[in-house]
Amino acid sequence: MNGPRLSGARVVIAEPFSETGIDVLRAAGIDVVSVVGQPASALAAALADADGLIVRSETKVDRTLLGFGPKLAVVARAGVGVDAIDVAAATDAGIVVLNTPGANTLAATEQTFVLMLSLVRHTPSAVASVRAGHWERKPFIGTELAGKTLGIVGLGRIGGAVAHRATAFGMNLLAADPFISRARAEGFSAELVPLDELLARADIVTLHVPLGRQTLGLIDASKLALMQPHALLINCARGGVIDEEALLEALDAERIAGAAIDVVADEPPPPGGTGARLHLHPKVVATPHLGGSTYEALERIAVELAHDVASVLLGGPAAAAVNAPIADGPDAELLRPFVDLAYRMGKLYPQLVDQATLPPLGIIMQGKIAPLEPEPVATAFLSGLLQVTTDRRVSIVNARAIAAELGVRVEVRGDDRATAFASMLRIEGGSTRVAGTHVFGGPRIVAIDGFEIDAIPSGPMLITRHRDVPGMIGKVGTILGEASINISTMQVSRVDAGGAALMILATDRRTDTATIDRLRAIGGVESVRALDI
Repeated sequence: MNGPRLSGARVVIAEPFSETGIDVLRAAGIDVVSVVGQPASALAAALADADGLIVRSETKVDRTLLGFGPKLAVVARAGVGVDAIDVAAATDAGIVVLNTPGANTLAATEQTFVLMLSLVRHTPSAVASVRAGHWERKPFIGTELAGKTLGIVGLGRIGGAVAHRATAFGMNLLAADPFISRARAEGFSAELVPLDELLARADIVTLHVPLGRQTLGLIDASKLALMQPHALLINCARGGVIDEEALLEALDAERIAGAAIDVVADEPPPPGGTGARLHLHPKVVATPHLGGSTYEALERIAVELAHDVASVLLGGPAAAAVNAPIADGPDAELLRPFVDLAYRMGKLYPQLVDQATLPPLGIIMQGKIAPLEPEPVATAFLSGLLQVTTDRRVSIVNARAIAAELGVRVEVRGDDRATAFASMLRIEGGSTRVAGTHVFGGPRIVAIDGFEIDAIPSGPMLITRHRDVPGMIGKVGTILGEASINISTMQVSRVDAGGAALMILATDRRTDTATIDRLRAIGGVESVRALDI
């Protein structure tokens, strides 16, 4: 991660977390405190001076626990679901809640096919038979996936990945998802249909939806009754999506032929409960929530989450915040770099102006990003801006509220006209104009007040406005050299020869006041500003 180190920031780890992720946190200057395996009292004590908390699925992060962490800025879940986190309580406290929805996509997708193939080919029973010393084939005659109709409930990241691979098996695809477009379904060669129709037509139904008010008990007795007697049900999503009692009854009554489940409502399931009874049912193939449990997925989860935690502790945007606007959906990959750019431009803008109060600000999303969701961009910009202009603790959760309280106004609009770059962000406020883009794998500032430049908005910088006269670059370089300030990059721009010019330099450390005064004394220099992004 680029940017300053987080000296003094502390993150508490409550459950097992990859050393690779811990290394990322430490490389960012974060102090890591582990209370893994310790009693709840140790966690409560560690939160007293913690800025962040990382959990998995067993730690219950409720209002009481959050109350032990008065400095908490982020709670991060190393995984997808946040069922054990009181997101509303965290939001009320201005705490960002993170998860890693994409890191285990491949692992969960492959687990879906592991269960699907195990179910249709009776693999677990055949393995058990061989281990018992038998050599039987007739009881384990299976069926092929090719030509079967697969109904995918939820066509998000994992559902889409399942659809892509199911096509390779020669399956016909149905999809039910009220939040996706017909065009997205068609992109996966899937027919978008209502849920009831999907259940009635599919040979195999696989669930890939989050657990919430709308999906709790989604597959109940009435839905199971719509399925064909030979149909199979796969669940690698969340346990509560299925009414487990209804599923047991459907299996016993032979209303469906079988089920394969990686999750149950209560994990681990209590003895005698519906989850435990499903695990023992002869028509069920079950695994103990292994969807994301690959070495590769656990590494990705740890690294992505650690980078996100460090970004939030800097006050920046997050790739996967649960309780704040983020770049999501099919255009997320296109928009996400510009969310980061907006945050950096938010930190840059107030360092370029002299106004005592901020003017109304405009953000123009140009080119390919013009029609995309503007809220993540606006929130990221405000998060950066307010860190420079107020001493409040600002995060992407509370940036909008603090801006409204302070009277900071930001309007975002799209402009799809062609520019020099495929996509650009422009910031306008008062007489100051800043433009940026994302090229060569990173953010760039490409214009300031009409001067064309190419500057990476990161770390300490120096910007001068001066007359375009011979020797100016040498004089600036000499003074910085005498102050032992190393220049890493330099950009000079002018409009007309001999007229106004702008120079922006990236330096290895912030330029001190005495050196700035010497630079301002150079003949022809109009202004000098030390910036820190």
